[in-house]
Amino acid sequence: MKLLGIDYGDKRIGIAVSDDSGMLAFPHATVENTPAAFSEIHRIVTEEKAEAVVVGMPMSFSGGMSAQAQTVRRFGDALKGSLSCPIFYENELFTTTMAQRSGASKATVDKSAAAIILQSWIDRNKELGSRN
Repeated sequence: MKLLGIDYGDKRIGIAVSDDSGMLAFPHATVENTPAAFSEIHRIVTEEKAEAVVVGMPMSFSGGMSAQAQTVRRFGDALKGSLSCPIFYENELFTTTMAQRSGASKATVDKSAAAIILQSWIDRNKELGSRN
């Protein structure tokens, strides 16, 4: 099962894709967060033949919904309305920091964070990811 991961940001959206088996995540692209972002994400989902999308959810330390988490939820809901595949959410706490510490450059940090989010979801859902 091929998957697509998203690290949503106010300025940029990082995108990662998995291998065909849905077991390994790789940084793929960064798109500017503009009105054209939805069509670009739709194009990538179609081109990569992704069967599900995992969106990073910025939960607060207490596990509650922050203002940014509510923005991400609205983005995910809008995305769900434009795609024919399921949308899942994964806690993205510290993923950008992890991407920066891994040596990702400023130009690649968003898609690297998306890969960390996607890999985290894959690791927690191995049974789903191994189904083809």
